[in-house]
Amino acid sequence: MQNLNILRCLLFTFVLVIMVTKSISQVKIGDNPTNLNPNSLLELESTDKGLLIPRLSLTQTTNAAPLTNHVSGMIAYNTAEQNDVVPGFYYNDGSKWVRLLTNGQISSPTVIGTSPTNTFAITGLGMGNLSTDEIITIDPITGVLKKVTLTSLINEEQMVQVATEGQTQFPSPFPITDIDKINVYRNGVRINATMVNATTIALESGVVCVAGDEIRIVQIN
Repeated sequence: MQNLNILRCLLFTFVLVIMVTKSISQVKIGDNPTNLNPNSLLELESTDKGLLIPRLSLTQTTNAAPLTNHVSGMIAYNTAEQNDVVPGFYYNDGSKWVRLLTNGQISSPTVIGTSPTNTFAITGLGMGNLSTDEIITIDPITGVLKKVTLTSLINEEQMVQVATEGQTQFPSPFPITDIDKINVYRNGVRINATMVNATTIALESGVVCVAGDEIRIVQIN
């Protein structure tokens, strides 16, 4: 009888080991369940169904709710719009919820702070678009930050004039604040120029126009 009990115990242990081994093997759900990728722990395959991620109502990125605590690696789709969360996919980094963004946007918030080598630093910025983005300017009197378009900040103007015999001076498109912002071309060839006053430039020394010369002045305001 004792030997029979021992045999039963051994048989039970063998079956249990088989069950545990089976429970930790690869799992595939969906089409072709016997054709598994050797590198996957869990594999899903379907031609007409998708994976539905749990939908939660988050309250705030720093609040784990509706979880009881933050869990690193947790992924969920947030359905609520409140505080600093909006509908969309979020993952948890172990201390907060971080939104997963698309279309080239950054996946973590922009951070403004300081470092030993910078009194003011911005990290986490995404790539900009010169055709649509705006830039920040500072009001010199109030110190208030404002935004302006690039086209309003950088404005290029051209002026083409037909010179008279012996002419060396020409008006500028804008009032001159920096002579380096002016390029002058005589009949398509770039030449140097100097500033006579706030509205007039002079061709470089030794350059004297003949009647009919085309002088193109390109100025960046």
